[in-house]
Amino acid sequence: MPNAQYVLPFDGVKYDINHNQLDEIIKNENINSSFDTFRDDDITIKKHDKGSVNNQSIILPIYIKRFIEAVFIVDIDISNIDRYVANYNDEMMTHYEVEKNNGLLTQKIEIPYTKDNNKFIYIGLSFFGVLICALKIYIVIECIYQIFNRVFLFFYQRIMYDSMTHCLRRNVFDMKYKTLNSRSVILFDIDHFKFINDNFGHAVGDKVIIAMGKMLQQQAKKHHLYFRWGGEEFLVLLPKTNKQALLSYAETLRAAVEEMPLLKDRKVTISLGVSEQKQQEHIHQTIYRADMALYQAKQLGRNKSHYL
Repeated sequence: MPNAQYVLPFDGVKYDINHNQLDEIIKNENINSSFDTFRDDDITIKKHDKGSVNNQSIILPIYIKRFIEAVFIVDIDISNIDRYVANYNDEMMTHYEVEKNNGLLTQKIEIPYTKDNNKFIYIGLSFFGVLICALKIYIVIECIYQIFNRVFLFFYQRIMYDSMTHCLRRNVFDMKYKTLNSRSVILFDIDHFKFINDNFGHAVGDKVIIAMGKMLQQQAKKHHLYFRWGGEEFLVLLPKTNKQALLSYAETLRAAVEEMPLLKDRKVTISLGVSEQKQQEHIHQTIYRADMALYQAKQLGRNKSHYL
């Protein structure tokens, strides 16, 4: 009865260097560089293709004098190993058995014609190894997600929001909100803004613009949308509201601006146009009426709101 040498020539399986002859076989040039086959007297070890096992399996039968005497299979699905051994037993009328170990995804394979100490070998994955691998994969995925999320938010903020006021951009209204129904509109701009720019400088003018954005955020209510409509012009889009409540909210905005100490020896004020969307009316028609109301508020002396 010959002594069988055995080898596991594929990545992913650790072997005991004291009992594995792979290095010696390679040194003696008994194995080719592709690890497909090697010979040592009566023993041939080669890769085995069998249709009953799917392509996730790595199968390495050991043939001794042209008869299979052992098989190594690394497989995610343990049932493939059992099926392979059962099919082989049916075909060759043998009685090989696979003994399962308590380790995760591990099979105990008996190597025939070896000493008792080397008779069994376990191949597969330990629970700790799987846990470490899963943790590494999670960390990589989490890092990719965080990078993608930061990049997405970076560009989303710049596409959707005005950089000075952090209000929504006007083009966002045209993209997402132009088909809205049952809405109320407040349109306002800063009184004498050109005078502020010309006499106090553009830096102060920018400061006033930024203050409008902060004021709108402070006065924000649920379901209200705020847009920077033009240079010094802002639009507030609200749910359908009755005239009295709408004018009351417009007055709240006007008073909040008037109380802000933005300029030395001079108050900053705003004029507001207020309107409600009529039944079957396009929202742009409502905004047009709010613009007309804003014009009338300016004609009436500014620093006030007007409903139309």
